[in-house]
Amino acid sequence: MEFKHFSHNHGLVFHQMPQSAQIQCSGCHCLGTGPVYTCWRCSFFLHDQCFRANRSLKHPSHPLHPLTLTPYPTYPSNSFYCNSCTLIGSGFSYSCSECDFDLHVHCAYSPIPNQPIPCSHPNPNPIPNFSPPTVHSPAPAEPESEPPVGFPTGKDRETTHFSHPHRLKLTEVQEKDGKKCSGCEYIVTGPVYTCVEPDCGVDFHLHKKCFELPREVRHKSHLDHALTLLPSPPYQDGFACNACLEKGSAFVYHCTTCSFDLHVECVRWPEKVQRDDHEHALSLFYAPPVPKKDGEEPAAEDEEEKVTFVCDVCHHGVHEMAWTYYCHECDFGTHLDCVVSKVQPPVDKPVDDDAAAAAAIQEAQMKLALLQLLVNGGGPIEFKFS
Repeated sequence: MEFKHFSHNHGLVFHQMPQSAQIQCSGCHCLGTGPVYTCWRCSFFLHDQCFRANRSLKHPSHPLHPLTLTPYPTYPSNSFYCNSCTLIGSGFSYSCSECDFDLHVHCAYSPIPNQPIPCSHPNPNPIPNFSPPTVHSPAPAEPESEPPVGFPTGKDRETTHFSHPHRLKLTEVQEKDGKKCSGCEYIVTGPVYTCVEPDCGVDFHLHKKCFELPREVRHKSHLDHALTLLPSPPYQDGFACNACLEKGSAFVYHCTTCSFDLHVECVRWPEKVQRDDHEHALSLFYAPPVPKKDGEEPAAEDEEEKVTFVCDVCHHGVHEMAWTYYCHECDFGTHLDCVVSKVQPPVDKPVDDDAAAAAAIQEAQMKLALLQLLVNGGGPIEFKFS
């Protein structure tokens, strides 16, 4: 008797694997033995759990939307970050495309909140016996290896931070003061942690959000290793961010093995951005996508001529190593910063001075709004242009 599964084109047959034999499940990519569904022609195997996993699931760790079972990751990296166990996955996942929230199949069916069953278990938690808990603590959006040290409970409390030798106090700072955050290097405003040592010698200030940054993160742009938050670059002349390619001299998320570096604000770029002047959401790509025209043969590796990806907002080229926002349907893409800006007229056309001034003011306002969002945290971004 053959069984159908949405993830495979051929029929599957039920097979009891010998106790000494192990296979890798084509769904969750975990090792296992015992009952499996298989396509011998393709060497395709599914655990009993993966075969019977629900196509849609309401999970207590993500109550906003149902999660959909996807047969492979939908991200450009061809992998996903599990919001429960914080490990990278490459097979089946329960996914929310609106929130970029993902769970391994075995993590989704774990009976204990935030305690995923190990992947190596041959048949972790068979689905018919699964009863999800009624109370579940939401999984964190970012992994945090250790909380900020001495986090204060009130405004007047002093505290410490690993990046500075002196005690800090939470104060209110006005934008007109022109003080810069020692973490992200942007102008600080609102609640800010400030050094209380009068003889410090360093004008040290930290946005509240920068104070609360996790000491270690895993990012989809660099799946091989975790990124560690450093208070200063490990190089003599600062660092070049692998996202925006701009220089930095303060906090940096760094991979020692690969010399990979990200600004703390670049770590927070959302996976999707919706512009009100574009029909589709723009997706974040970790290298400029260069679409191949219909009928066009791929270029030879030794071909000298290279295709340059041009930003559809500012009309300037995007570096081949820079991150970008892009819509495949319309072949529309932007620099990271330009995703918040209004489309500019081509440079070879005359521009009305008043209109150009108004556009510049609006662009500055939008960039300020983005900065505030990145500093204060937030979900998917939507921008409107008048």
